[in-house]
Amino acid sequence: MNDIEEEGESWSSENGKALDDFVVDTTEESDGSSAPIIEKSHSGKRSSDKDNDGRKEEETDEEQVTSYFSIPSFILYEKSDGGDSTDFFDTSPSQIKDFLFAQVLGVRIFIFFLQLLFNSWDFSTDAFKGVPVDSEELTVLDRVIQRVFAGFKRWDAVHMLHIAQHKYVFENSLAFFPFYPITIRILSMAWATPFVHFGFIHVSTALLISAVAINLGCFLITAALLYRIVLRVSGSVKQAVIAVLLFSVNPASIFFSAAYTESLYCMLTFAGICVLLEDRPSFFIRYLGSLLCFGLAYATRSNGLINIGYVGFFCLLDFLLSVEHDHPRRRCVIFRRPVTAIISRVTSFVMRMILAILSIALPIFVHGRRQQIAFCSQSSASNVPSTLKRFASEHRLITVGRTDVIDWCNVTSSIFPPFYASIQSKYWHVSLFGYWQLRKIPCFLMAAPAFYLVVFGARQTWLRVKSKRSLLHLLAEGGDHVPYTLHAIFMAFGALFVYNVEVLTRMLFSSSPFPYLVLARWISDITPQVRLSDLFVPQPLPFFTYFCRRGLPEFLLYLYLMVYLIFGTTMHAMWLPFT
Repeated sequence: MNDIEEEGESWSSENGKALDDFVVDTTEESDGSSAPIIEKSHSGKRSSDKDNDGRKEEETDEEQVTSYFSIPSFILYEKSDGGDSTDFFDTSPSQIKDFLFAQVLGVRIFIFFLQLLFNSWDFSTDAFKGVPVDSEELTVLDRVIQRVFAGFKRWDAVHMLHIAQHKYVFENSLAFFPFYPITIRILSMAWATPFVHFGFIHVSTALLISAVAINLGCFLITAALLYRIVLRVSGSVKQAVIAVLLFSVNPASIFFSAAYTESLYCMLTFAGICVLLEDRPSFFIRYLGSLLCFGLAYATRSNGLINIGYVGFFCLLDFLLSVEHDHPRRRCVIFRRPVTAIISRVTSFVMRMILAILSIALPIFVHGRRQQIAFCSQSSASNVPSTLKRFASEHRLITVGRTDVIDWCNVTSSIFPPFYASIQSKYWHVSLFGYWQLRKIPCFLMAAPAFYLVVFGARQTWLRVKSKRSLLHLLAEGGDHVPYTLHAIFMAFGALFVYNVEVLTRMLFSSSPFPYLVLARWISDITPQVRLSDLFVPQPLPFFTYFCRRGLPEFLLYLYLMVYLIFGTTMHAMWLPFT
């Protein structure tokens, strides 16, 4: 969270005297969602005639923007220095870093103790619970650790830990992508090898500890990345702080601590977005960095593929608008440039998108091909340990080499693994309208708040888009919430019509900054008098405890967060279905 401290220092009370050199330009019209532009006052210095002529020339060209879809030769872009009024910073912003770190870590500790309190309740379920370990192989320390973290080893977490220990042996495990289990396995080998070798702990215990540690570390890093993203998009420290507070108590909180992919996937996705939003280094370097992050995200979870949309959006911005070195405020519009320049940039855009698709899909293409060879080769069956064969026989699971029952061996590998559609349909009943059943109505109700948030956020984005001077001005500002809104809408439609609808909550809050951007802006707009110190109190839920008393919408948001946080954690720990 070093960037938090860097942003805060510029507004610190020690530097308060510097505010005397700034004046707020109130002539700039605002839609209420953006901050006033703060400019330095140069009362004792006159601009040169050359600067005046250049400014007049720029203003003349700006007058060519006569409609929302006008295409001038260039547009002027003035980036705001900040999205908060100066009286917002009534305390040293250097405290933000420590405050947010304590808040994020504190909620993780609360979730740990909450699952510890309820994880001894084991309701019967037919879910996969992993290959049991012989009690004689477990030490007293193993039993204590397994008991303490039992609530983090439920549902999909069992699959993750099973893959990390035994690799891909059962067909149903192929629904889960490899990067998270590989990360767990590598970390466990790095620190636990001597302890396992000398019998201090069992390998399953080491894997569980590693999974929890990875998720905790990734969650803390993700909070810092989210702060940076919101700050870049909104220009508001207030919104960035509120977004991190929302993230710390988000409705899918248990999945960021349990052995699920949420924390790692969210960190990789936010890292890719953050790289694209930065001003330096050059766009091509940032583009390559985002491909690395999004490629690993797709290797972590299947919906990582739609992160290609972020790459495409920012590549489109770079294609349409380019910065003039002599005039940093100018954004040259591609359609008013020579034909040869247009052809060159179109070629560059197409090549970048092809490279993006290939590089992001490559790890999973290789993984899919390897698993297809392993599962569709009869000789692989001899490599399965006897304990796993016996377990598979007792639970009617399909192992590698069972070519007599595997129906995807002849499927051609594409951007998705060759087995993915078959596995999702066979074990999770994923298909178009496959979840539209009367008995699934509670699942739709559970996801209803997430659907409402997408609709509400999409409407707010549309209103801000219409308020911009032109479409090109919107794009010059980075697109506002547009790319994140499109991403959220795509996921919402997927949950509504294709995949299991109840997972939308954790998918939305772990895959996109959209819910945090939307809620942080809304909260900021309706609390204009709130200052920095007001966000720090009271404990243990800063700001929200007071905020929920403002009215019914505020109370419902608070209720949504708390109910899903507390009851979601307890239900998950007791093997009860939740998102």
